[in-house]
Amino acid sequence: MRRALVIAALAVAGCGKFDLGEAALVEGLRLIGVQAEPPEAFPGDQVKLTAWVFDTRGGTIDVSWSACLLPSNGLANAGCTDGSGNGVLGLGSGEAITMTVPDVDPAVLGPQDASYGVYLPIVVKVRGNGDTADGVYRLRVRVSAAPGCNVMPPFSPGCVPNRNPSIATIDPLGPDSGPLAAHEGQVWALLAKYSADSDETYKVPSVDTPEVPERLTTQWFATAGTFPDMPVGGTAVQKFTLDRKLPPSGGTVELWVVGHDERGGTGMTHRTFVLQ
Repeated sequence: MRRALVIAALAVAGCGKFDLGEAALVEGLRLIGVQAEPPEAFPGDQVKLTAWVFDTRGGTIDVSWSACLLPSNGLANAGCTDGSGNGVLGLGSGEAITMTVPDVDPAVLGPQDASYGVYLPIVVKVRGNGDTADGVYRLRVRVSAAPGCNVMPPFSPGCVPNRNPSIATIDPLGPDSGPLAAHEGQVWALLAKYSADSDETYKVPSVDTPEVPERLTTQWFATAGTFPDMPVGGTAVQKFTLDRKLPPSGGTVELWVVGHDERGGTGMTHRTFVLQ
């Protein structure tokens, strides 16, 4: 079985799962998300890449990484994941690696987005229990800048390289202090609360509002239970009901909350429930 995930675009495909309510249910092998630290880097910089992976069946998960140097259309060239290996630069293996951002011709990275950013596709291949989950993370490369901004420091307001958002806590669950007791049919109204420094501003091509606040979106995943049909949302309250795929008494339910900003930044927090 094979799944494909374009992480930066919040799009999920594969195995016929196009309903977002179903996509929030983690069954078998899943690549939940990818984080780059920092999420915007200069050519030659060191970047730590981390894959958030899980397999409900247990066992070893293998993760391999590569950079796609084929001309991009703004997302990722289809040749990045066709298995040919053409234009693909191996970066290493493991759930977390450190890479050096290659010195790539900006024209290869494709057109700038609305925030003047260009992106290097990072291909993530995940294998476990005979299954494969492929993903593409788009690493923002600092080779261009908005008008009035410097590519290199010093940076003026609205010109600072992007930082990852951080989820401080999940209300009303509070900080992660160990497994939480749960019961069949229990319903939560959950709210992902971001740290104050997650609210960044950046420049856009507009005369009226040249600096805009960054919009954060939130994805919810769990190994049991249901979310609404549209689990991808912003910072609004999310309903979570323990009503399907429940483990036996004493078993665990894993919950992940993944935050995305508009420029390739990601943050994640995780909670575990024990069914009573």
